[in-house]
Amino acid sequence: MPQEFVNPETFLERLTQCFESATTKGSVNLTHKRYTFGPSTSLDEDGDAAMEGDSAEDKEYDVLIRCTDGLEINFATRIPPSQLPHFHAQYGSLLKASMAPKMRKRDKKKEKAKVELLAKKRKELYEDVTPGARKTQGAGSAEAPGTKHKLGHRQRQRIQAAQNKKIAERERLEEREAAMKNSTAVL
Repeated sequence: MPQEFVNPETFLERLTQCFESATTKGSVNLTHKRYTFGPSTSLDEDGDAAMEGDSAEDKEYDVLIRCTDGLEINFATRIPPSQLPHFHAQYGSLLKASMAPKMRKRDKKKEKAKVELLAKKRKELYEDVTPGARKTQGAGSAEAPGTKHKLGHRQRQRIQAAQNKKIAERERLEEREAAMKNSTAVL
């Protein structure tokens, strides 16, 4: 199947038609390459130019864009470097318009639930540890409120260990946030 070269405007029109025909079944394959062809260019077996070892780094090359559906449609265009920003603007808007309806929608409820869960966990880091469901006046208090007996030695030790663990976790979180702020401030 021979490849047909078209001008950039025709390429965009035909690409739109390809996307429309592939809505129910099929695919559209796009390939972008640096286009170099001539006697001074060393090409590999695919006809592509070697990218490394170029002596003239300031030399600008055309961009070759190919489109195929894998069956019968096969066309390409060359874009000179001077027209590339204008073409990319049109090409990008075409791709967004063609692909956006087919993309899966984000599940915002799940994202919101994750954010709320993280906020709840973060809030719990800054609360004191309590024995069971009852609140105490502080870790290791001598008496549980609403009862007549004192907390046992082991229970006080467990509360103190849990409180120390929370404090260590809180410090790690604050260090991570400080490191992230410093890394973004450097950029």
